[in-house]
Amino acid sequence: MQTRETDKAINIASFATLAAALGLSLPVIERLIAALWQWYKFAGYSNDGHISLSLNTGLLFSGLLAVIFGLALWFNRIAKRRPAPRAQIWSYWAMCIVVAAAAGYWLLGMSGLNAWRA
Repeated sequence: MQTRETDKAINIASFATLAAALGLSLPVIERLIAALWQWYKFAGYSNDGHISLSLNTGLLFSGLLAVIFGLALWFNRIAKRRPAPRAQIWSYWAMCIVVAAAAGYWLLGMSGLNAWRA
């Protein structure tokens, strides 16, 4: 009985990390769309359009992503030792989304579509 409850808790926690990863990826998607729109709107002008990202926000964002990645990795390791295939899949997808969101934020920040602000 306790194993079943533990597996259920791992499933819920893994799904929560997936939801958190998806929630944290939405701002990156929004900034990417904004950057592409500014680039399209001002293409051909001498000073092409750009967006601005905050370095401090990026550091906080990366810290949150690291915490979510760590939790997802932990739940993935636990789910591998138990019969919890859903938890393993959800935590794996959470890790993939977190890595993609972090890479997307910093690659967008390094691109010519961004102007850093303090």
